[in-house]
Amino acid sequence: MRTAPERLAICLMVMQGGLFSAETALVHHLGSAISVVHFGVIRGFAGVVTAMLFARRWDVFCTEQFPIHVLRGLAALTYGWVLVYSFSRLPFADATAISYTQSMYIALFSIFILGEPISRPRWLSVFFGIGGALLIAKPTFAGLGIVYVVAFFGTSLNGLSFVLNRYSNRKDKAETTMVYTNLFTLMGNIPLCFFTPTPAVATLPWLALFLFLGPLGMYVGIVALKHADASLLGPFTLVRLVIGVIAGAAIFFEFPDLPTTTGIALICLSCVLALDGPKPYATIVTIQDDVAEPRRSKSGN
Repeated sequence: MRTAPERLAICLMVMQGGLFSAETALVHHLGSAISVVHFGVIRGFAGVVTAMLFARRWDVFCTEQFPIHVLRGLAALTYGWVLVYSFSRLPFADATAISYTQSMYIALFSIFILGEPISRPRWLSVFFGIGGALLIAKPTFAGLGIVYVVAFFGTSLNGLSFVLNRYSNRKDKAETTMVYTNLFTLMGNIPLCFFTPTPAVATLPWLALFLFLGPLGMYVGIVALKHADASLLGPFTLVRLVIGVIAGAAIFFEFPDLPTTTGIALICLSCVLALDGPKPYATIVTIQDDVAEPRRSKSGN
């Protein structure tokens, strides 16, 4: 049985999956009508504003971990470019499958950066989750080359960003982590706008949705990492695949085939296996303090 903060974190990750799935569907709907550069600028600006609105204070930029936020921001910005590069050079299914190997990197970085213990069931959850993503995406991996290498290792930047969210949350508020991440995304893409055609006027109503879906999804994900270990929440990043398949069946009557259904089952199993692990250190300390306090009171009497 997980703690109440962990249950909240899992609910937030599922919410993030729904928001990101809606955002991805919107990107596919617009297609080439919007460039990735303008998407980054809109999402970055909206993320900064969203963080400041949730913080309800002007000192949201105050931090003692500025180097960590710089690293986190650069990792997110660079991964965005890697993602664009991989999806433009690789078959869609192959690029999608590679992008979901991030759960493996999350587990590895959780060990080396956060010092989180990874149990055997959580390692199994990582591999079951990746296997489920492969069955849903159905990659071919034909003509392996340098682009595949860049995409595979570039995905580690997304895993690094995820783990650094948990690291920065130890001292900073979620709003501070979010505002710096989006600030780097905004500043990194603004210069490229001068070399990119402006979006068509007809896309403006759709662009307004980007101000809501992505930033809110990012925010709930960062808040989730304040309440639970990164290694616990890593497999739940794949939930957006399941939500996407279910939405496709409900809206477009695109019912999943046997491999896709098996992939959904594996992702659900990976989430269940991730629950079998040690409680976070903060929770253990709290429990120990609660137990020790009555003992001290009795000894005082």
